[in-house]
Amino acid sequence: MEEHRYPEHRLEVLADPKTVKDVLRGILQTIFFLRYFRSIRPQVRDVLGVTICCADVPEIDTLIEQRVDTFVRQLETERNQPHAHHGAASANGSGRGQITIQFFDKDRKKAWKFMRGAAEVCWESWVVRVTVADPKTESERVKVLKATESTLKKAVDEASKLANNQKDHIPPILAAESNPFPYQIHVNAPNQKPLEPGWATRIGIY
Repeated sequence: MEEHRYPEHRLEVLADPKTVKDVLRGILQTIFFLRYFRSIRPQVRDVLGVTICCADVPEIDTLIEQRVDTFVRQLETERNQPHAHHGAASANGSGRGQITIQFFDKDRKKAWKFMRGAAEVCWESWVVRVTVADPKTESERVKVLKATESTLKKAVDEASKLANNQKDHIPPILAAESNPFPYQIHVNAPNQKPLEPGWATRIGIY
């Protein structure tokens, strides 16, 4: 079987248990804002000093909240496992995971070779890799917070550049009155490879 041909953009962020929900909401909202092709009134939010542009669409907000809650619950379960598998948790208490957003074309499925089912074809994927550090001291908390702010800003900037520079693969928009492209959000999709060692050690927190 051949591998997929659609673009897969990868972003990485760092957080701690107190900021992980806000960080995930921020980066997921950014991606949807960049790839939601209908007339909307954008909203601006501040997340850890980083300006986040949001599509402000209730169904998207609800889906993001559901997936973020699932991610946090799953991460907590994996971190509490005495023998975590696939690198989901580390000895210092930090955990790793990822959330994937996929956009589909429901109108031009016959023109693509690589299909998802009979009705929809993925034309773009965003993989957000998250390392959740568990700082134990005040100095560690300060380092983690600064790194969290830095990685969130970097991820938001990178997402904007990728979305603006890579547009040729976007299918034709045939309906202006509604969102033309279905989307899905997956938490730790089982067919994805385990993540490499987390960022906590690389940035010298532990």
